[in-house]
Amino acid sequence: MYLYIFFILISILLIGILLLERRSLWSGFGFLIWAGTSLAVLAILGDTYETNILFIIVLIITGIIIIGFPFYLMSFIFALFATAFKLIKREGGQFRNFLSLFLGIFLVIWVFIIPFFIDKITNPIWQGIFAFISFGTTYFFFVMLCFAIASWLNLVPNPFRKYDYIIVLGSGLMGRRVTPLLASRIDKGIQLFQRYNTKERPVKLIFTGGQGEDEEISEGDAMASYAMDKGIQQENIIIEDKAVDTYENMLFSKGLIQEDVRNRGLKGSYRCIIVTNNFHVFRALLWARKVELKCDGAGSKTKFYFWLNALIREFIGVLYMQKNFHIFILVLAAIISTVLTFINIYFVLPR
Repeated sequence: MYLYIFFILISILLIGILLLERRSLWSGFGFLIWAGTSLAVLAILGDTYETNILFIIVLIITGIIIIGFPFYLMSFIFALFATAFKLIKREGGQFRNFLSLFLGIFLVIWVFIIPFFIDKITNPIWQGIFAFISFGTTYFFFVMLCFAIASWLNLVPNPFRKYDYIIVLGSGLMGRRVTPLLASRIDKGIQLFQRYNTKERPVKLIFTGGQGEDEEISEGDAMASYAMDKGIQQENIIIEDKAVDTYENMLFSKGLIQEDVRNRGLKGSYRCIIVTNNFHVFRALLWARKVELKCDGAGSKTKFYFWLNALIREFIGVLYMQKNFHIFILVLAAIISTVLTFINIYFVLPR
């Protein structure tokens, strides 16, 4: 009975998060809790009503998760190495392009090498240190899983929602021309504009991005020119040409939206959607939430060899945004590990 009540409550909570505010890692955590609770409820229902099909479904799903885990892990490690070498070959040897390679090396060491040394650790202090490192590693991989699920949930469109503004984020130019990656964002923005723009509810495209040191014009101007070449009228475009990072993209775009709302005499609340590459959507939405900009996200496609490394970089960026919370968790874990080590040395081992 209590499990059913918990399942109903967690389902209502998850639906509320998805409808009201899914721009949080808690959406990924809530989905994991809901999925686990759903399996437990199915198993109990199958046992209570002797419904074999429910048992079979639960067994199949559980078997896929547990038995298939080594395959998933090996596939993930292989993908990390394969995409890393391809990325470095095509994009160059900048440090940021090595993130997937570093993660792959760490996983190989942690999964295949470290276990051989665990039994040889007998010093209680080193045991405590290793326990803390194990917790930290497990914690960050769990947070990464929540991040991946939250990122996916924030890419799922709301079919019942209309938008007044479409914000397309810049990502660098080649002189005066947009790069293929940036072009994919603009094309996605144009696609959404054509879907939502009507005479009764006109939509405006906001192209946001300042001018870099190696760029001849601002990203906003270059993106607008690209869109007009694709048939978008100038009166449907707003250019933001000062932002140098995602936070400023959100902050300055919000100011331009509020100014446009006043100039057009619009009443009521407005809604916008942010367009960027799929790996970048979640972090962009977190920045939008920070500046109190109501919006959803839409992602343009990215080549897989680039996407995996970029997703790791985005995860690091999200960790940094929420660093105080994660530092608190690690400090708490360090304190608990120290206390347990002290108890082990002075109370357990002497016996």
